[in-house]
Amino acid sequence: MSDPNWVQAWQELLGLHELKSGGYGTGADPLANFTGVASVAQEPSFLYPCRRAVEKLTRIESLVKQERFGELREEFMDIASLMLCAEALRRRG
Repeated sequence: MSDPNWVQAWQELLGLHELKSGGYGTGADPLANFTGVASVAQEPSFLYPCRRAVEKLTRIESLVKQERFGELREEFMDIASLMLCAEALRRRG
């Protein structure tokens, strides 16, 4: 049994990933923004999207305090996408 709103949000993630990868990634590496930062920082590539998620969580706290609830969707979706990117990078090894 699945919540229909969860399923809808999950389905939207692919479109978000394709949009973001088109701006940040390359044909050879759709996650090139993360692997590039990891290379410069000499850290595992999955750490950068985790740090970006912390930034997004901090923004959520600020938006809630300002009662800017209409802006939360983008942050929630970005965090979900970032965590899937982190898992994809972890799987790469």
